[in-house]
Amino acid sequence: MNRALLITARELTEVVRDLNLLAPMVVLPTLVALIVCMAMFVTSTVETGTVSMVVGTVGAERLPPRAVSYFLGLSDMNQAALVSRVLKALTMPVLWIVTVALTATVASDSFVGEKERGTLEPLLATPISNGQLFLGKLLTAVLPAILCTWFGTAILSVGALVADNQYFPRLLLSDPDWATSTFLLVPLMAILSAGVAALISTRVATYRAAYQLNGLVVLPIVTMLIPQTMVLFFVTPWALLMLSALFGIIDLGLIYTAISFFDRERLRKGQ
Repeated sequence: MNRALLITARELTEVVRDLNLLAPMVVLPTLVALIVCMAMFVTSTVETGTVSMVVGTVGAERLPPRAVSYFLGLSDMNQAALVSRVLKALTMPVLWIVTVALTATVASDSFVGEKERGTLEPLLATPISNGQLFLGKLLTAVLPAILCTWFGTAILSVGALVADNQYFPRLLLSDPDWATSTFLLVPLMAILSAGVAALISTRVATYRAAYQLNGLVVLPIVTMLIPQTMVLFFVTPWALLMLSALFGIIDLGLIYTAISFFDRERLRKGQ
């Protein structure tokens, strides 16, 4: 594991030094957080009925027809609480998408980028196991994405504190759902995206191909989670923990599969 961390440390140094790579990783979650903060400030002074109508329309557009009828039948929840849960279910997945987008940028470059720069052969010649090499590259993509997403969440937390919006917890991370999303689902989403991107990176010839293929595989999966997450929110209080367990299993299987398919000789030959 120490050798994997050495690779991660070396790669992270390069990421930090490359402002063209680092700047978008900071700007994207910042912009998303600021947009959500603006919505917090706007809705904090608007009547519940108006917010309910707007949020209900947006939520209905993203839900399966059966789920819409289910939500309309909820009579044991007051209007403000219903709006709060829908807003939560709409907002948290946006941060998952940000995490996936940030992870793919670095992970897609993990092996094919080294190949294009001519630095792959010395890396493969180092006395390190396939698992350690893959994990080192994986952490290189996962850690910046998680930290930058957490930075966006910190901005969002400040916005929630200042806006004092009845539909959002004033101490955002004191809410169990927000805490689970931030500290469990965001890392798991990062690992999923990085694992897929790194695996693709070992099988294609160019960085552009790796990046595009990763987007075609991972982003549709994540965007499909938004309506499913909204449904689960109203079905069970354990919704995010269930999703975390699911993605934990997927991530473990993905890492095992990626390491099993990792072929140094194929990478050396550039096939």
